[in-house]
Amino acid sequence: MGTSKVYESPKWPGVNRAVGDAASSENPTIQEVSAAVGAFAGAYKTYLKSGTRTSGSSGSVTGTGQRSSGGGTRGGGSGGAARARSAASGASLAHFISIAGKSGLDTALREFNLADLRDKPLDEFLELVAERLSVDGGLLDDNALNLAMAETINELAKTVDSVEALDILLSSGNINIEEVLQVYFANILAANFEQKEYSVVREKVSRENTNDFFAHAREIIRSIVRDELSAERDLATIDWNSADGQLIADAINRDVLDILIP
Repeated sequence: MGTSKVYESPKWPGVNRAVGDAASSENPTIQEVSAAVGAFAGAYKTYLKSGTRTSGSSGSVTGTGQRSSGGGTRGGGSGGAARARSAASGASLAHFISIAGKSGLDTALREFNLADLRDKPLDEFLELVAERLSVDGGLLDDNALNLAMAETINELAKTVDSVEALDILLSSGNINIEEVLQVYFANILAANFEQKEYSVVREKVSRENTNDFFAHAREIIRSIVRDELSAERDLATIDWNSADGQLIADAINRDVLDILIP
């Protein structure tokens, strides 16, 4: 999955060097690409912690998918803002799935002011739901969140062919919210990795090989998270529309980053 925007690579010399070395190989090994991903995950985790503080005051995701004013996981730096945005959008996704699981898709749609989407074709429905669940705040990282949300929503619905079938799936009780959030945050990292390191790789190899490199990286990120990260939290009673919900989403994001750091 390609990205719609590419940004200048961050000034992370160690990361850029690891990525450049991996990309320079004619056929990068899993170990080489994993090392590049791990270096990026470590630097990105440090970036997210910059200027970040955790407050006990309210920073919840409201029913319309917009984050209310207040504390939560936020800070003065751009990294803190990106961390808060990730946590808020993850909590919003979990809130939507939780409501749909307990009370049905129609109730979840009303909660997010999306009831008018009920009769849309499935593809259009999924696209519009992903747009609403993404918390847009004017950050460069917002594009990665939007891409990751759309990918996660589409993957969640990959076995259904209608909105009605999606309702049955979400109401089945078989959706593990922690696993969904792990996938979401893995998708965010993969999108950020491509957007921020694309120019480094492109300097080394052709456009086609650059795209192959990041597709390989995405597969490695997803496989590590799927195979090595457990999903054991009891989230049945969590109010995702609260500061505590955002804190849990933020913790799951950190779990994803930690499992990828060597």
